Amino acid sequence: MKRNLLKKVFIVSISIVIIELLIMFTIKLFRERNIEHIDALNDLVKVDDYYIGVGASDFYNSKFVDKKIYSHENKVTKSKENIIATQSKIVKYDKDLKIIWENTYNNMYDSTFYSVIAVDDGFVAVGSYVSKYSQIDLNTRDGLIVKYNLDGQILWSHDYHVLSDTEFFKIIDDGDGNYVVIGQSIYENMEMGTHITGGGIIVRYDKDGNLLAKNNYGGNKSGSFNDIIKVNDGYIVCGKDATNYGIVVKFAKDFNRDEKDEKIISKKVLWQRTYSNTDDIGFSSMVLVDNTIYTVGAIDISTEKDQDGNKKYKYDAGIVSYNLDGKYLGSYSLKEDTHHHFNSVIHDGDELVITGLLDIDSFYNGKKQDSLVVKFSLSDKKIIKRDNYQEENDYIIQKVLKFDNSKIIIGTDKNHCNLYGCEYQPVFSFIDIKA
Repeated sequence: MKRNLLKKVFIVSISIVIIELLIMFTIKLFRERNIEHIDALNDLVKVDDYYIGVGASDFYNSKFVDKKIYSHENKVTKSKENIIATQSKIVKYDKDLKIIWENTYNNMYDSTFYSVIAVDDGFVAVGSYVSKYSQIDLNTRDGLIVKYNLDGQILWSHDYHVLSDTEFFKIIDDGDGNYVVIGQSIYENMEMGTHITGGGIIVRYDKDGNLLAKNNYGGNKSGSFNDIIKVNDGYIVCGKDATNYGIVVKFAKDFNRDEKDEKIISKKVLWQRTYSNTDDIGFSSMVLVDNTIYTVGAIDISTEKDQDGNKKYKYDAGIVSYNLDGKYLGSYSLKEDTHHHFNSVIHDGDELVITGLLDIDSFYNGKKQDSLVVKFSLSDKKIIKRDNYQEENDYIIQKVLKFDNSKIIIGTDKNHCNLYGCEYQPVFSFIDIKA
């Protein structure tokens, strides 16, 4: 009888342990089912027979960089959460697109790179990072510029900020051995003020990372410079000033603002043009062809007004052109009844090759995101080819690039979804769009 009793106690004990393990597994499963692993490419350069890319990754499956976890308090539950950091990424690919090495910027929290250039002794990447714990809840960052040697090791790094939230979006070589960087520095959400040196920013560094010059243009709540072209007597940038206002601005070659006279508009701004019919992203990219600037984004195509006489906006992916003196030359749209947005453009013979995002409004509402690539005839001034890039989940083309005779699209593909979540993997694809 005692033996039967012990047997029953043992069975009950084992059952309790198994049930507890199942409960623990279920809790773990539902806590982690929404985890998404990120690995994205934002820019790419070709050097000899290899490529250098930059972007962001949590290095979940990397052989070269360890994933990083930091603790953060959930403001709703007041409990600590362990967060896998999304880290800035620089990666070297061989000619067959095999990864040779990867590296990051070693900070405690999140960071990302948006743009990279190759220089004689290495690579210079720019982006942004969370420099201190308080920025996590404020959703703000500092601008970041990092120089790596040819083996991907950090030579120097510097951060930059004017207002609370700063990011660098693109870097170019100025031809004199220095680096010109553009981006934005704006107030954090709900912050108020009258600061006049924020908005879209342009900054020059020397080869050792010393700050040489800075200037700005645009609203301190939303201004941004997204792309830059170097011309003989200066720099032309495009971006946005405020909601529905795209801007194109020309800075002098020596664009440094006089710090002693900040209340007067800098004479280093040679001209600016505002296009008051873009979406709230503004102009994303531009290219210079035969003294004509072609900017791309989304433009309003509506002629309707509401019952109060106010304009009813209806956006379509579009192109706006200017000459080098800032004179408006014309605009062209995709002519589709959906809010698409062009985000990148290159010149290829008599054509522009342009990438874009499909149905921006649906994306903002949490729905699936797809991309498109079009060819625009410069002689006929019309779109002659259009291809959709769609997968089961999100497929986001960030940029189209041209190296030699090859055209490449880069970005992020959301795939390998299962019960635990989805993985975002880099898009790196050679394309050939034939009319």
